[in-house]
Amino acid sequence: MMGLEGIKVVELTSYVAAPACPRILGEMGAEIIKIEPFTGDEQRTQGPGFGMKRNDIEDPAFDMSSMNKNWISVNLKNPAGLEFVYKMIADADILITSFRDKALIKLGLDYDTISAKFPHIVYGHMRGYGERGPEKDSKGYDATAYSARGGILMSFPQKGESPVNVPAAFGDWNAAVALTAGVLAALVRKLKTGRGDKVVVNLYHCAVWAMQIAMVSRQSGAEYPRSRKEVPCPFNNCYKSKDDIWFLICNGNYNKYFEEMMTAFGLGYLVGNKDYDTLEVINEYNRNGYVVKLLEEAFAKKTFAEWEVIFREHEIPYQKCFTVDDVLADEEAYANDILRPLHYNDFGDRVIPTSPIRLKSVGDPELRKSRPIGYDTRKYMLKYGYSEEDVNRLEAEGAVKCFKGEI
Repeated sequence: MMGLEGIKVVELTSYVAAPACPRILGEMGAEIIKIEPFTGDEQRTQGPGFGMKRNDIEDPAFDMSSMNKNWISVNLKNPAGLEFVYKMIADADILITSFRDKALIKLGLDYDTISAKFPHIVYGHMRGYGERGPEKDSKGYDATAYSARGGILMSFPQKGESPVNVPAAFGDWNAAVALTAGVLAALVRKLKTGRGDKVVVNLYHCAVWAMQIAMVSRQSGAEYPRSRKEVPCPFNNCYKSKDDIWFLICNGNYNKYFEEMMTAFGLGYLVGNKDYDTLEVINEYNRNGYVVKLLEEAFAKKTFAEWEVIFREHEIPYQKCFTVDDVLADEEAYANDILRPLHYNDFGDRVIPTSPIRLKSVGDPELRKSRPIGYDTRKYMLKYGYSEEDVNRLEAEGAVKCFKGEI
C-alpha cells in the first residue's frame, strides 16, 4: 500500500482553493474523480489572465490546481447524470466541493442530503466566508475573501504606500492545505468508526489565521501597515548591502543576541549601552528607528557576499530577498523536489511547484497533467456498470459528455 492508495475522492469544485486539495491528495496516492460541467471548470479560462497560453489539450495554468485527476463531465441537473454521480459518491471515501449552499441544496449535493444517503462520506467544503454571518451566501474568491478582507493587501506594503499586488491565488493554495488537513483528520475517524464527517474551511478564516501576529499585536498598539524603518525589532527586518542587494535578518531575541550581533555588524561600541540593548527600552523610548538607521548604515558598507561570510560565521539567520526568477533558478528548490520540470508539446519545458507534504511511502510523487473535459467519462461509466449503449444514449440525452479527440 502506498500513501493514500485505495482512497477515492469525488471532486465537485471550480477555480483553485478547493481543487488544489484533491491535487494534494492525488499526489499522496488517492484516486481523484473530478466532475466538471460540459463547459469545464472555469479555471480552464484563467490562463490568459495570468499571462499564460493554453489550448484544448495543454493548459499549464489549469495544471497548477488540477494534476493527478480523472476527468468526468456530467450534467448535474439531469437526473441520469446525478444518478451516475451518486454511484461514484457511494463508492468514495471523500467528497470535496466549493459550490455555494443554494446550488448544493438545489442539486441534492448538500451535506444533509449526502450524509443521509451516504453516512460514511467525508464531506469537505471550501467556502469564501463562513457558514454564518452576513457573507455566508456571497461568492468568495482568493482576491476578495483572503487578500482584501483578510487584511493582506493593506498590511504588506510599506506604511504610506498603496495596497500590494499579491500574486493570484496566493490564499487559495494555503487554504487548500488547511482543507487537506481537515479531510484527512475526518478520514481517520471514518476508518475507525465507519462514519463520515463534515469539514469546512473558508478563505477569510485562513487569511486571519495567517495574520495572527498582526491581529493580536495591533491590540497592543502595533501598526499595520508599518514602515521597515520603525519595526519593533530591528534584528527582524530587511536591509540593503553596498551592492544594492536586499536581504532579511531574522533574530527575534534581540536582547539575547545584542552583543554578538552588534559586534558582528561593526557596532560594538553599543555593547553595554542600556539605552539600546533591550527591546523594552528602545520601544518604550522610540529608539527602535534609530537602531534601524545605524544598521542600515552599517550594512551599506559591505557587499552582500561579504555579509554572507559574517552571517554564517555567527550563525545569524538571514536570506537574500528572492525574486520569482531567483526561486526558479534555485538549486535548493530542485534538490528537494519543490519545483518539478514538466514538458509541454506546445509550450516547451516548464517547472511547477509540487505539494509541500511528503509521505515516505510515496516519496516524490508522480505528476500527471490535466486532461480535456470528459476525458475519462466513458471509462468510469463502464467501470460503474454502464454498457457502451448506455453511455452513448446518456450522452445523446445530455446527461454526460465524453471526450472524442486525440492527445
